[in-house]
Amino acid sequence: MRYKADRTFVLSAFFVERIPDLSRFRNIAKLISLFIFVFTLLILSPSPGIAFDPISLKKYPQLSTQVPNPMEMAKLPARKTYQVNHENFVLQFFFNERDVYGYVLKRNKSRPIHFRWCFFRSCEESAYDFHKVLAQPFNPPYASGFFSIKFPGYLKYSFQGIEFSSPK
Repeated sequence: MRYKADRTFVLSAFFVERIPDLSRFRNIAKLISLFIFVFTLLILSPSPGIAFDPISLKKYPQLSTQVPNPMEMAKLPARKTYQVNHENFVLQFFFNERDVYGYVLKRNKSRPIHFRWCFFRSCEESAYDFHKVLAQPFNPPYASGFFSIKFPGYLKYSFQGIEFSSPK
């Protein structure tokens, strides 16, 4: 019997030594789960770069026809998008013979943007001109802001020119 007991002791000692240490695997599993959690947070969190909308002025001339400011409405080609480049703003607009719809692409927020329908083609000042303020200083529309100007239906005459300005 003594031999059998020694053999059992020897075999049990052999298997006890061969059982792997699971504490190392638990530490590795914790590190992997921590890495996956941090990686998921980084992927799902909003990037601060998404909040900024890059604007390249090089691509705007391809999208629209550049026009002088002030401009004669009779010389504007039909069904086009027009662009006005001013030192304080850049805007694109569409003119359908009555109303004006557009976007402010770039703007100095400390300066206002004014619109004027001119009675004369040369856009010289007249009592018959129609003035509209598109944007006050530090007020919308900012960059990528939409604006619309409806033709005043109460007027019995038409206009010959359009001018966008930014008075001081």
